Amino acid sequence: MSAPAPTSRPSPADMPPHPVPHPASNPAASPTGFTTALTPAAPAPAARGRGSAQAAIAPGKLRSSEVFRSVYRRGIFLSGMTPEARLVAHTLVWYASHRNGHISTNHAPDVERLAEESGLTPLRVQVQLEVLAQRGWLQYRRFSDGPRKGGQRMVLTIPALYLERVRAVRSQARSNGS
Repeated sequence: MSAPAPTSRPSPADMPPHPVPHPASNPAASPTGFTTALTPAAPAPAARGRGSAQAAIAPGKLRSSEVFRSVYRRGIFLSGMTPEARLVAHTLVWYASHRNGHISTNHAPDVERLAEESGLTPLRVQVQLEVLAQRGWLQYRRFSDGPRKGGQRMVLTIPALYLERVRAVRSQARSNGS
């Protein structure tokens, strides 16, 4: 009898090559002036229903009994965004009006100030501002008249989807506590 033939062990070199991912070819400029390549992370809005993504990130309307700051903070907590984005959002909320989320142009922080207060680098702060703007938590609105015509104002907003989630969590907490 002859000895069995030695079996070879597979190595990573035996694996077939993986396709190389290609970056998005259309970089888009953002309101913050920071350019990023937009890559679809979720199915296209047309696949889920016409306009549903736009409706989800559209600013929700607060009820008269709701205070913006507390609802915004709870929404950020429920958002599932990265810790850096949440940190920048929590830092911005202290500059905003507690009733409506408007940030006065006289007191609006610049990127360097946000970096100093959050402990992030200025580039990371810019990226996180872009993330907040793309996901509907931050808007840049232009002044249409007055001495600041053409200038921008930062406005914190709560996307309609998360406003409904905050309300659901609060109503559930009330029903469990009663």
